[in-house]
Amino acid sequence: MVEEIQFYEPNDANGFLSNFAASPIELGGVIWPTSEHYYQAQKFSDPEIQQQILHAATPDEAFALSRYYEDHVKADWVDVRHAVMRYVVFEKFRQNTRLAHLLVSTGDKMLTEHSHKDPYWGDGGDGSGQNELGKILMEVRDHFAEREPYNLVHFVDSAKLPTQWGTFQMYGFIEQATGKEHLALVYGQLKENEPPLIRLHSECLTGDALFSARCDCGFQLARAMQNIVEAGNGVLFYLRQEGRGIGLINKIRAYHLQDEGADTVEANEALGFAADMRDYSFCRGMLSFLNIKSVKLMTNNPRKVKALVKAGINISERVPLQEGNNPHNQGYLKTKAKKLGHMFDSSFID
Repeated sequence: MVEEIQFYEPNDANGFLSNFAASPIELGGVIWPTSEHYYQAQKFSDPEIQQQILHAATPDEAFALSRYYEDHVKADWVDVRHAVMRYVVFEKFRQNTRLAHLLVSTGDKMLTEHSHKDPYWGDGGDGSGQNELGKILMEVRDHFAEREPYNLVHFVDSAKLPTQWGTFQMYGFIEQATGKEHLALVYGQLKENEPPLIRLHSECLTGDALFSARCDCGFQLARAMQNIVEAGNGVLFYLRQEGRGIGLINKIRAYHLQDEGADTVEANEALGFAADMRDYSFCRGMLSFLNIKSVKLMTNNPRKVKALVKAGINISERVPLQEGNNPHNQGYLKTKAKKLGHMFDSSFID
């Protein structure tokens, strides 16, 4: 049985699917507050009526004005209304990136406008309606679902995350290629034209949660979150790529080899892996969802910088993140500098 998502009121769950949802759309140099404003205005040839609807305070008022002037509706409106609706719905999602991500994240569920008032655009309230708006939404969803960055990750949900440094908003995503779960922890209000301070932090259970001193991961995680809060806004991306992509159990095997004298690169290679197996291309989907086009990246890793640039992510600045040097990880840090090219100040690893 096909799962169904019903929508109607713009402030309800999945209300973003409604034409009444706030979603500015620029068409022909004119900014329409909602797709409902545009749709209702296209019923008329009279520019004065169109202007009244354009400037209606709410989509409900725009709808009411179209009823008030119903004697002036175009003669061919019934013939063209479906094309007008499809056009404005497509533009709504094309121009509002986060809404497009939310639409794609509905997967293959049936989208139904649950309206007892409208048996054409909606389901008539009892399922007997044609649900033409739902059909258009599913067509538009199919369009974006085949394209990057919308098909890289699916957004799942969001919640507050209080921490010792401050309260972050936590966004959960599922990477489509692997099924892995990733997080974006957003602090403060991101500014549209200002690159935020970010950290792409690959999961390290031993360092992040078990306080291991044989790497610098947990130390960097804490410092990155603190730096973001001190900056006033930013994002910590927590990526499920344990052990530079080889997984937790293989990481334990690599640690065993390191106990016997191998360095971190030699251990990975002895197990048949590359020194770094991580992939960052899917991060474009998470950044796109958050409407981030350029970043200040906290990292010491030049490979990460190159990987992000290759994935089409603009880095306006690299911010060093040198933290956690201790007697247990000095060899590890020197190997990262010598064999992986990590950019440390000489005073940090001496």
